[in-house]
Order: sequence, then structure tokens, then C-alpha cells
Amino acid sequence: MLPPLLVEARAREGEYIDPKEFDLRMVSRRIAELEREFDIAFDPECPVPGDPTLPKSLFEAGLRLALETGLLVLDENRVARFSEEELKSALKRARRELMLGEGVDARVLKVRSPGSQDRPFVFGGLAGTPVPLGYFYESALSYVSEPLIDAIDHGSVSQVGQLRIKNYAPSEALAAIEELRALRKALEDAGRPGMHILAAESSVTSVGSLAAMSAGLLKEGDAQLLPILNELKTNYDQLTKAAIGLMRGVHGASLIDPIVGGFARGAAGSAICSVAEIMLAQAAYGASYHLVHPVHIRLQATSTRECIWVESAVGQAGELLGVPLVGDIWPAHGAGTREVFYEIAANTLAAVASGLNVLGPTPTAGSKPHGTGLEARFMAEVALEAARRGVPPSEACEAVLELLKLYEDKLREPDPGRPFPELYDMAPVRPRPEWEKMYEEAKRELSELGILP
Repeated sequence: MLPPLLVEARAREGEYIDPKEFDLRMVSRRIAELEREFDIAFDPECPVPGDPTLPKSLFEAGLRLALETGLLVLDENRVARFSEEELKSALKRARRELMLGEGVDARVLKVRSPGSQDRPFVFGGLAGTPVPLGYFYESALSYVSEPLIDAIDHGSVSQVGQLRIKNYAPSEALAAIEELRALRKALEDAGRPGMHILAAESSVTSVGSLAAMSAGLLKEGDAQLLPILNELKTNYDQLTKAAIGLMRGVHGASLIDPIVGGFARGAAGSAICSVAEIMLAQAAYGASYHLVHPVHIRLQATSTRECIWVESAVGQAGELLGVPLVGDIWPAHGAGTREVFYEIAANTLAAVASGLNVLGPTPTAGSKPHGTGLEARFMAEVALEAARRGVPPSEACEAVLELLKLYEDKLREPDPGRPFPELYDMAPVRPRPEWEKMYEEAKRELSELGILP
């Protein structure tokens, strides 16, 4: 039986529970107990943890949470549970190494380890950020034209014609189709038609993925997003996408995005929750890889001290999980600012040193389409240099603390920067001189800090 169908079968007969009780008793209270039991604590003075006992403690605590809570299927308000054998078997069956893309555009995404010199896989793109269709293609082209980018996960289309899209309506299906058409054209025009695509970001229901698959635009070997809903929940939309994706050979990219400061508690609890959700996503969705994306309850960005710690801690547990993990890089500042480079550098360095691959960057934490391919180039350069040198978590921590001094006090009121057309020429698509100059200056600063050569 397909894993999503198994989840449905169990949810129909599982324990009924009110979602509020699930959040408070089964998630938040239990996470607090597990933090104490396994002695997992966030140290704000070391945002890239270096405790060698942490990965095993985190794995065991996450496994305990996954076993006890299971997944709450919201359509039924019933819990689907897995045994320890089922969870561990799902992880064991997962592929540690994936060949994504085709032909000369094929690249390897795999399990990395802390301080590894293995090349990290780099996704570029605005990762679901609403981007006007008027320049969606040009925006995507700016990312896929960057040689260091291995795959694309770009923005979403929020309007078709004069209609804003509505869930389950024709507009939602057509938005996903328009998104994929623009991405395919960008890949062709960049001379990279075989590049791996993570797409159908224009739809939060199953409609977009199913429409793109039926139109032949989301193909075998591509990927779709499969979120675990906050916290430790799913619904029939995600399970339907997962089931059809498995049948069609479309990879599932699970989205693991606990809210730091919400029901998953602080950074330590959010790391435990993330590990549990990775296990459950593997068992329920048959996911191919997992996006680690903690969300700060107030500041949103993954470049906060707490979120960097969560990504780092989960990344260091990656070898025990045995599944490819990707750290999302979502700075608070927008393109066109100096601070966006500092945030990207800190977040990326911590992620790669802790064993993660990287995706993004997505400026303004995904709220505005103020991003360009130039920041993705910068992210890739930081990621590849960290891997080349085999930077361990302890060394990354020192550099991240220096970078936090350059932007942390501005996270409450970040500068949103400027939209894509103000930073890039549109024909041909390339960065404008003033934006490229700021990028070069940021690289020189990182060179002085010893992060870049």
C-alpha cells in the first residue's frame, strides 16, 4: 500500500482529538518534557552548536515524539500513528544519494555530515514568494543562468489575468501551469533544460501539482512541495499530492517548518519537532528529500540566532536520519541592501558546516519579490568555499557571531530592499552595475573575515 493511503486508512480509525488539545498536550507539553529528559538546550552564545552528544540526543528525542504523537490528519481530526519499526524502516529505505536533473544538467543531492568537504547541493530561487507574472520568467532566468546553481525552486503566481487565485478554483490550476511554463522557458533559454525543478509553488492545495502533472509540465524526476503542517499535522491535500507523485515518479520535498516560539516551543523544542517531522514525512509521504525551515514566530527569517541553531542542530543529526536534508536560507532584508549579504553568509555558513545542503536565498522572508540571482550566486560561493575548507561547526560559530553583529539589531525593522526590475536589466537579464558593485563589496568584507578567499 502506498504510504499516503496507509495514513488515510489509519486516520479513519485513529484516536479522535481536538486540534487544540493536540497542540497543547501532545505536542507542546511533551516537547518540554523531552527537552529536559534528553538535556537539549539552546545556547544563544553559540548559534552553531558543537556538542558531539547533541545529534544522538536529538534523534532519540525526535523518534520518541514521532512515536507518541503520530500525525494529526486534519480532515478527520484523528491521529495516524507508526510503530518504531515502521519509522526506522522508512528511513532505512530512503535513498542517501539522489541524481536530480537530466543529462549534462544532472547533479547529486546526498546526505552530508558536519565539517564535510562534500559539495553541497544548491537550489536557487524565491521558493514560493509571489512574483508578478509580468517578470516571473526574467526573475527565474536570473537564477538558472548562474552556473553554481544546481536546481530551481522559484516563486509563485498569485494572479491569472485579472483574477487573484482561489483555492480549488480554475485560477489555482492555471496559476501552477503558468508557473511551470515560465520555468520551462527560462531553463530552455539558459541552455539548462535538464535542470531539476521543485515547483507548483503557486498552489497550497493539491490542485496545482495535479494540474501541472496532467499538463505534462511537472514531470518524472521533478519535485513538488509536501509540507508537514504546524505542528505534526497533515491533510488529505498533502497526502493526495504525495500519492500521485509517487505513482508518477515526481519527488516529494517535505517542508519541515516548525514555528520557533509557537507550540514547538523555543529553539531546542523546534529542533526536536523538526526531527520528528522528518521521520513522519518519510513514513507518510515517501519523501525524497527534506527542507529544514524553522520560522521565527515574530521575525520570520531563518537568519535569526534561534533559527540558525535549529537548522544547525537538525543538520548535525542528518547522518543518523540518513536522508538528504536542505537548509532554507530566508533572510529578513531584501535585495538591494548590504545586510541581506550578511544574513545569507551567516545562515549558509552555519548550514553547510552542520551538514546541510542549501536552498534560496529568499529575501524579505518570502513576503516580497525582492530577490535576484545575484544573491543566489553569493550563497553558492559561501556554501562551496565552506565545503572546500571543510569548516566544522565550532569554526562556523565564531564567524556567525561576527556576522550577527552586522545585522541582528536590524531584524525587527528590516529594509525590504528593491524589486527585481530595479536591480536587473530585463533584456538581456543581468544585474545592474550598482547592485553588482554592492555584491563585490560584500565579497571583499567576507574575505576580510576569512569566510571567502
